[in-house]
Amino acid sequence: MEAKFSANAKDVMSKRGLKEADIADVVNTAEASNRKLFKDGVNLAKKRIGEVTMYAVYDNNGEVQTAYSHRMVLGEPVKTTDEPDLSDWTCKHCNERAVIGSANMSYLGVTRTGPAIVCPKCSDVWIEEYLATMTIAAAEGLFEKKKA
Repeated sequence: MEAKFSANAKDVMSKRGLKEADIADVVNTAEASNRKLFKDGVNLAKKRIGEVTMYAVYDNNGEVQTAYSHRMVLGEPVKTTDEPDLSDWTCKHCNERAVIGSANMSYLGVTRTGPAIVCPKCSDVWIEEYLATMTIAAAEGLFEKKKA
C-alpha cells in the first residue's frame, strides 16, 4: 500500500518535524507485518526510527490523516485490570480487542509508568496522539531540562 498525504496531513507533519518518507515507512512496515491497530476503517501504525517512535493514522486506502512521534522508549505493559477498559482499537496481528492500561516508558535513563493502549495477547503497547503530543512531549522537555 502506498501512503498518500493530504495537504492537512503534510501541514501537521511539517509542524511536528516529521518527514513523509519516514511516515510512509511506518505505513509500509505495518502493512507488511500486520502490526497495527484498527477501528472503523482507520489504522494506527508505529515504528521506531532512530531515537524516535513515529505513528501514522491512515485509512484503508493509505491516506494518512495524521502523524505524531515521541522519543520515549516503550517497555512492557505494567498493568491491565482484570476487567479491562476496552479501547475502540483492535490489534490486527492478534485480532484481539486492545485495552486501556499502562506501560513503562524510558527516556534519558529515567523510567516511569504511563497510560497506553495495550494488546492483551501480544503485549504490544501504543500511545495515543493526545498523550504523545501533549503529556509525553512535556515530560521529555522536563527530563531534558534536568539533564542540562
